[in-house]
Amino acid sequence: MMNWYAIYTKSGCEERVSSRLNGAGFSVLNPLLKERRLYRRKLQEVVSPLFPCYIFAELNMPAHYRLIRYTRGVRQIVGNEAAPLPVPDAVIGSILGRMENGLVAVRRDEFSPGESVAIKGGAFEGFEALFEREMSGSEKVSILLKALNARIILDRALLARL
Repeated sequence: MMNWYAIYTKSGCEERVSSRLNGAGFSVLNPLLKERRLYRRKLQEVVSPLFPCYIFAELNMPAHYRLIRYTRGVRQIVGNEAAPLPVPDAVIGSILGRMENGLVAVRRDEFSPGESVAIKGGAFEGFEALFEREMSGSEKVSILLKALNARIILDRALLARL
C-alpha cells in the first residue's frame, strides 16, 4: 500500500535526493518557501526548503525501504525503532493546498492601525513605532516612529510584533 513518508536527508541535499527519487519513478514532495530576508543589511528574496533536511515521498513499505534508505544523500526514513511511520494524508494535503507555482504561500503578519511594532532591521533597527497603514500594491508600510516623532515608509519584512 502506498503511503507518504518523511525522508531525512543530508544538509543541502533535498533537491538532489528529490530528483534521484523522481528519476526512479516515485512521487516526491519537496516544498519550497520564498521569503524576503534581511541579509547583510539588505532585503533579498530567498527560496529555501520549507522543512530543511526533509522531503516527502509516496512509497510502498517495506518493498521500497532499501532503495530509499541507500539513495545517496538520504540519512534515514523518519519513524520509530521498529519501522518508518507514514505521514498522514491530511498533512500532505495541507502542504499541497498552500502551494502555488511550486512554492508554499506564507501568511504574513497582519498589523492593525495603531498597533505597536518593533523595527528588526535597517537604519532604525531596535526602535519602536506605531503601525499606520499598508501602502497599496507593494510590500511597503507606513509607520510612525516614536523616537523621532516622524512618519517613515519601510518594507513590511522589517517589522515585528511587540
